Amino acid sequence: RGEGQKEPEQCSIIYSQGLGLGAEGDLGANLPLEEHSLEQVQSMVVGEVLKDIETACKLLNITADPADWSPGNVQKWILWTEHQYRLPQIGKSFQELSGKDLCAMSEEQFCQRSPACGDILHAHLDIWKSAAWMKEKAAPGDVRYCGGDSSWADSEVDSSCAGQPIHLWQFLKELLLKPHNYGRFIRWLNKEKGIFKIEDSAQVARLWGIRKNRPAMNYDKLSRSIRQYYKKGIIRKPDISQRLVYQFVHPV
Repeated sequence: RGEGQKEPEQCSIIYSQGLGLGAEGDLGANLPLEEHSLEQVQSMVVGEVLKDIETACKLLNITADPADWSPGNVQKWILWTEHQYRLPQIGKSFQELSGKDLCAMSEEQFCQRSPACGDILHAHLDIWKSAAWMKEKAAPGDVRYCGGDSSWADSEVDSSCAGQPIHLWQFLKELLLKPHNYGRFIRWLNKEKGIFKIEDSAQVARLWGIRKNRPAMNYDKLSRSIRQYYKKGIIRKPDISQRLVYQFVHPV
C-alpha cells in the first residue's frame, strides 16, 4: 500500500480547504464509521474543488495541469485567481513564466514576486497541482477537462477547450450555467425563454477580457459585440425592453 499512502500527502491542500477538522487526535480515533464519514466528506469537498477547476478550464481555455501551461496560460490563470479571490493587482510579476516554471517555485519565491498575495497564489496553485495529480490517477475514461452540463449544446462548450475560438454568446451561456459562481454578474430571468440579465456589466466584460486575453476589454466593446448578434439571429432584445436584459433567439 506504499502508493496509497501518498494520496493524503499529495492532496492535503485540497482536503484542508473547507474541512473543519479538529486536532490530530480527532482524526486518530480508530472508528470505522467515523473514518467512512470522513472519507465521504473529503470526497464531496474534492468533487467541488474539481468542478470549480473544470469551470475555470472551460472559461479560460487552459488545461487542468499547470505544468502544461504556456506563459500566456499562466497570465490568464493569474488574472483569473486575482479576480475570483479579489486579490491586489499582481501586474506583470509572473509574465514570462511557463507553467513548469511556476510549479517549480517555492512559496518564498512567489512572495518575492508578489509580497501582497504570493502565499495565496502559491496555495491555489498547489490545489490545481493536487487536482491534476488526482485526475491523472483516475481511470482514463473519467478524465475530462472540458466536461459540463448536458444542456446548451455541449459540443460548443467542448470546442472552446479544444483550442477553437469561443464566441461571446457561448461564453455568456457558460457563465449562466454556473449561477453559484457568476450569478451576481449575470443570471437568468426566464431560462425557458432564454431571457437573461447582465447584473454587473463591468465584471462580465472583465471576465470576457481574461478569457480572450484582452486586458483592455470593457462593456462598451462587449455590448457592441452583443448588438452584432441581433442581425445574426442569435441574441435579441426581449419584447419588453429593459436595460442589460437580452434574449437568446433559440433557447433550450
